[in-house]
Amino acid sequence: MNEDRHIQEVKSATTLRFNDLWKQNFQANRNAIQKNPGIVALTQKFKEIPSIIVGAGPSLDKNINLLIRAQEHSLILASDAALKPLLLQGVTPSIVVSLDPQEEIAKFFQGVSHRGMTLVAPSIIHPRVLDLWEGDVIFFHKHAPDIPALEEIANEIPKIGRLTPGGSVLSIAYDLAFQSGTNPIIFTGQDLSYPKKKTHSRDSEDENIDLDSTVEKQRENIVYEIDINGCSIPTLKSMSVSKKWFDWAFTTWKRPGLTEIINCSEAGILTKNCSLMPLSEAIYKYCNKKINVGWKIKKILK
Repeated sequence: MNEDRHIQEVKSATTLRFNDLWKQNFQANRNAIQKNPGIVALTQKFKEIPSIIVGAGPSLDKNINLLIRAQEHSLILASDAALKPLLLQGVTPSIVVSLDPQEEIAKFFQGVSHRGMTLVAPSIIHPRVLDLWEGDVIFFHKHAPDIPALEEIANEIPKIGRLTPGGSVLSIAYDLAFQSGTNPIIFTGQDLSYPKKKTHSRDSEDENIDLDSTVEKQRENIVYEIDINGCSIPTLKSMSVSKKWFDWAFTTWKRPGLTEIINCSEAGILTKNCSLMPLSEAIYKYCNKKINVGWKIKKILK
């Protein structure tokens, strides 16, 4: 597999597809961005507090019922696609993280309450999402110095701060968890692949997308990676590139003290430079102290 070629393909396709939409969304969001805090407000505000980053991969089905135990004992950061499955389990994430600029992602926010949650949103998020969102909002710029349109946008209102995208909304969540000082940083539902003949977790908006049709439709973009069990499983080039991004971030980003990174998805292809552990064990080991995360966030936003 030519990794550099795949990275360039994914980057070029993203730029070509979204260049105009990024600019349109940013202009529509300018007032909201200037009225709300930026991601810099969270820098080092959760030092040594455990965080759990929740994705909507198929493996989430196995462990989602465990997250209620961690709700008041950790900072739970959910991807937008994982929001509805979590709420159906009685779990209210402290932070919901979004990345994409399309209007389509508004479906993740429709029909549910957003009380007690903070949306961490890119400055280029579709304004329809902001219209729907009822809670607090914190903005960030996508750090992409090799993409002129995003660099121009970030330089217009630089004070809000940046998060580095790695082809997945969970890359943004990881950067947020890292910058805010959380430790350990725990992943669940982070498959970056298609294990068990599914593309998404149960109760997510995309749960009915069929794997066989996805593989057929995306034939030119399908590659195979080795998962945590040593099996070869299908994934998209973009998710394979995201895996390489995580390998890079886990080994390159440094901060004082040891950063413990634990993948508790129990499936998927994220295996390097992190510990593998059942989620039940991680919650028992690390999420044993009560934390009023909601109060801490409200204090920061004031």
